Amino acid sequence: MRKFLLIFAFSTSLQFVFAFSASAQIEQLQHICSLYFSPEFISDGQQYFAPLKPDQKIEFRTTFFQDNTYRIIACSNVRKGDVTFSVYDTEKNLLFTNSSYEFTPYWDFRFSSTITCIIQVDVKSVKFNPGFVMLLIGYKP
Repeated sequence: MRKFLLIFAFSTSLQFVFAFSASAQIEQLQHICSLYFSPEFISDGQQYFAPLKPDQKIEFRTTFFQDNTYRIIACSNVRKGDVTFSVYDTEKNLLFTNSSYEFTPYWDFRFSSTITCIIQVDVKSVKFNPGFVMLLIGYKP
């Protein structure tokens, strides 16, 4: 019984540490991303956050509404790597990629019609360390 309680306490402690670590990662990325979120933009209310492993691309889906200007901000806690974000329509036609613009961390878009898009994020790094990526999306009507 004592062995069971010890294992239970250890596993519970590990879960707490991982939850705290993920929460700290989210706060860190929110701070980094918010540096590019100017006051005229209103958040869409979502946090697009995901762990990133080597050679993995993360995809987020969102709908952009007609006649709004949107700002997409991508950031990561991976050091010595370029965060790439690419915007595709649902047919996987490339609409934009920041790799064509020196990996800028944000870009402003204006859509002439309402469209659902796939935003693909990955980190280009010679020496990859697993980490997290976050997107923030804001709009101004």
